[in-house]
Amino acid sequence: MTDSNQPLVSAIIPTKDRCEYLEKALNSVFEQTWENIEVIVVDDASEDDTPALLSKMAKEHRVTVLRNRTSKGAAASRNLAIKASKGEYIAGLDDDDFWRPERIKKLLKDFTEGISAVCSHDRMVFGEREIVWKKKQLITLDDLLYYNQVGNQVLTRKKYLTEVRGYDEELPSAQDYDLWIRLAKSFGPVKTVPAVLQVVHMEESRDRISNSENQLKGYYQCFEKHKSLMSESHIKYQKYRLRMVEGEPVSWFDMLRSVPPKYYLKEIIRKLFL
Repeated sequence: MTDSNQPLVSAIIPTKDRCEYLEKALNSVFEQTWENIEVIVVDDASEDDTPALLSKMAKEHRVTVLRNRTSKGAAASRNLAIKASKGEYIAGLDDDDFWRPERIKKLLKDFTEGISAVCSHDRMVFGEREIVWKKKQLITLDDLLYYNQVGNQVLTRKKYLTEVRGYDEELPSAQDYDLWIRLAKSFGPVKTVPAVLQVVHMEESRDRISNSENQLKGYYQCFEKHKSLMSESHIKYQKYRLRMVEGEPVSWFDMLRSVPPKYYLKEIIRKLFL
């Protein structure tokens, strides 16, 4: 039984052909200590056992299942879920990740006026190796114009998402990064709860719904979309990171010339160990 005094949170999950992960993701939502949650799953034309799993879950839990007859992609699926949601707040979850039980309760507690969204530290799983991504307490628009310092998911107000028109369906990738920039520009910085409240799996392509061949194209389009907001320092660093993503060789001189001093350590570690 839910507490009617609690604001309703809509957990939105787009999925495609990840039945083996989806059940764990869904269970992590059902196990939240925040009780007033609705779950909206958009099945992006899965061809595995996802429809059967979702049919079972919908009978046992508070789940709304929407299905695309043909694949429309992650951004369109998330927008469909946002449109169907009834919650004051929206919290996203990827279908191969999962939440710690206190995630929603702690994110809501730290949601205050003057910020656009709340995220947390993430545990990043790379096969047998795991690291904790600790983020800045306040991630500003200036921070985001260097790179995505938020990650893949946040909790925010539905009205904020509606006002910025949700995810950009024209971008083949980097839709989350693009959205965080627009939210920060319109409503303020993203706040980080200093606790590990989400586990993110990195051992395969992060977004099976998107066409992997278009990943780099999406990041270039996102860069061009927001380039007018960027300083010379932002632009140099963005171009440096794009070269690395393309697999181009970058020298130590390139790093010193393109990377702001505050990111030297980050890039040294990347060059030496990644």
